[in-house]
Amino acid sequence: MSNCISRRAFLKGAGASVVALGASGMLAGCKQNGSSTVVSVKVGDKVSNWNGLGVQLSSLFGVDTAPQQEGYEYLAVLVTVVNRTKDQTFTIGAQNVDAIDAAYPVPPASNVDANFHALAADTTDFVASCDGQTVECTATISLYNQNSQSFSDSTTLHPQGSGYVQMLLMVPKGWKELEVTYMPTFVADKTLTFTMKAADVIRLMPRKRDEISSKTRAASCFLQNLFLQKALTFPPVSPIL
Repeated sequence: MSNCISRRAFLKGAGASVVALGASGMLAGCKQNGSSTVVSVKVGDKVSNWNGLGVQLSSLFGVDTAPQQEGYEYLAVLVTVVNRTKDQTFTIGAQNVDAIDAAYPVPPASNVDANFHALAADTTDFVASCDGQTVECTATISLYNQNSQSFSDSTTLHPQGSGYVQMLLMVPKGWKELEVTYMPTFVADKTLTFTMKAADVIRLMPRKRDEISSKTRAASCFLQNLFLQKALTFPPVSPIL
């Protein structure tokens, strides 16, 4: 399939899920961490305002397309984000996404690993470990436009802006615990650590997995597989504010 869904279209079907990201009230059970130096966030946790950034670790799910490195698999992580400030722009994740996509376009599927490794090397504000072993991690931003109810790639999160941070990791099969630590460039010596367990991974029902696997093979594109899994398995993500 030549019209393979790209990272830019990954969240198109989830537009309604973040319409209320900029609302004023926090949902019950959220964390109010202010400017704490170290914050730990688990799947489903919501942080109202941490140094001007609101986050929710929304979901973690598997990717059918396997990396060439034997014994490893890809995992995708979605983090809902909102910039609470009125005048500060946050730089988050890989900063050379367009250049990397041009150098290693996907499709073809043969470029998946090269694209991933290049993005991981360009993602300097996130580090990941899996069962004590350092693993590669990419992070990119998809901004939400409430007027058009659509997403677009960006390297920054503007004041009052909202959307998702999409992370992709390559982890050993059979992994148990995963940690991703975010070291923001807009505040010194403070970190957010996202903690996940294998039980947190969203798994598809067998029938739907068969359907998706068929579409994925036809598309030869792991990004389309990500989109299909997201669209078929997740209800809209609860707004973090």
